[in-house]
Amino acid sequence: MPTETEVRVMKILTAIEITPAAAEKIKTMGSEAVTVVAEAALGTYPGLRLKVRTNAVGLLGWVDHPQAAETLALLVNDPNPDVAIRAIRATGRRRDEGVVSKLAQILTNPSSTPILAAEAVKALRAIGSAAAMAALSTYEASSPQQTAHRGSAVVRDVLARRRTP
Repeated sequence: MPTETEVRVMKILTAIEITPAAAEKIKTMGSEAVTVVAEAALGTYPGLRLKVRTNAVGLLGWVDHPQAAETLALLVNDPNPDVAIRAIRATGRRRDEGVVSKLAQILTNPSSTPILAAEAVKALRAIGSAAAMAALSTYEASSPQQTAHRGSAVVRDVLARRRTP
């Protein structure tokens, strides 16, 4: 039997669009609510629709709680690209320096998709730390022969926007 907090959080997560206001509601419910969001993001609840899971991942980007940051760090490398992209975006929104090395690994992994690489570039740019900027510079200096996604149109476009103010 689900707890009252689980029911309330799941109602929030089934919304069509998740906003920062939803994060405020979660915060007012306390740590148990954050745990429910984290568990939903990790996909631990059986039968959870992908939309609810991706909503949970996105919501973690607005929740200021250590468990949210820890969960997002795990999800950056999720095998489901929809989940990984949402986690990457959320870490950028949080300016989470703790995931810079994981984002840099996405950029050096030849099997990363162009979309994942582009999102990692955006997140590193948003984080803006010295380590994030160094990872971006290294990636920008690399060639498409090293990692095919480096030559993709979406990545070239994101990198070009980096250079323009």
